[in-house]
Amino acid sequence: MNIQERLEAFWSGEKPDKIPYTIYQNEWRHTQNDPAWIELFKAGLGVTYLVPTVKTEQKNIQWKKQAYQENGREFVRTTITTPVGEIYQIDADGWTQKYFLETKEDYQVMTYIAKNTQYYPDYEGFLAKEQAIKPYGVALIAAGRTPIQTILVDYVGLENFAYHLFDYQEQLAELYQALLEGFTKQVEIIASGPGRFVSVLENFTAETMGPVRFKEYHIPVYEKLFPILQSSGKIVGTHYDGKLASCKDLIAEAPIDLIESLTPPPEGDMTLDQCRAAWPDKLFWCNINVSSYYLPAQELKELVFNLVKQAAPDGRRLAFEVSEQYPDNWKESMAIVLEAINEL
Repeated sequence: MNIQERLEAFWSGEKPDKIPYTIYQNEWRHTQNDPAWIELFKAGLGVTYLVPTVKTEQKNIQWKKQAYQENGREFVRTTITTPVGEIYQIDADGWTQKYFLETKEDYQVMTYIAKNTQYYPDYEGFLAKEQAIKPYGVALIAAGRTPIQTILVDYVGLENFAYHLFDYQEQLAELYQALLEGFTKQVEIIASGPGRFVSVLENFTAETMGPVRFKEYHIPVYEKLFPILQSSGKIVGTHYDGKLASCKDLIAEAPIDLIESLTPPPEGDMTLDQCRAAWPDKLFWCNINVSSYYLPAQELKELVFNLVKQAAPDGRRLAFEVSEQYPDNWKESMAIVLEAINEL
């Protein structure tokens, strides 16, 4: 099998010739010109690309990016201007320093943006990218985040989100509803288009939300919209890269086919055997802890063997990936992971 066939078998719940192993294009791109990758590809590694099948159009909304230096650091200010006001965000070193939403008025602007964003199919762009990245690249349908995760991760940030849930209840609810309408339109377009695996890039970790709000904000969206995708033959995966134990029973009942970037302790709080006990029928696309890549070769192999024993003793419903941070010693350590997989 090649990497596309291997992943297709994994997504279908069938047994591939070996456990798939992939790396996010966003991680791989930093060193993509290094010829050492070729040997890893030949050994079975694949690169996953998040590719949209939806394009957007906005009217009376202007985006502007401005780079500047301050105290020796490079900053980027992103400003969005609308007829009802202006909001801005500041980023540096790959991290947001100031988020778009801080006041009630900011919510009004973002709600205007959400209501005035139109969605259209971009199937040709997806198909072209899918062909261009072969033989080692695999296109995943990029579905973005559900409304509450968009607000938390992209617009507000964790600290202010906790305050806004109480201080700006009405404004947050209005924005949530506007984003839900847009997300629903995207799902309908995705369902009618090409591609097999839908990546819902939640970046969810349960301690930031808790089971009460997970049940309030996430579960209704999943139950309403994921079946639309599944009925069209799509596999739906949610990027859950953090701690999940407090929401594990709700996750078990949710119509999620695959948990992606699933990470064992210490970053996560559930071992893979605990995950398999909680979610016996779900697919796991597991992120190996980055610290594990620095283990001695035989210990790293044994870790891989143990993870497979916990989650996929029959060789089904499990894949590995590098989805967060790739190790500095990737040439050696990722080769060892591939050796372990090929020995299974």
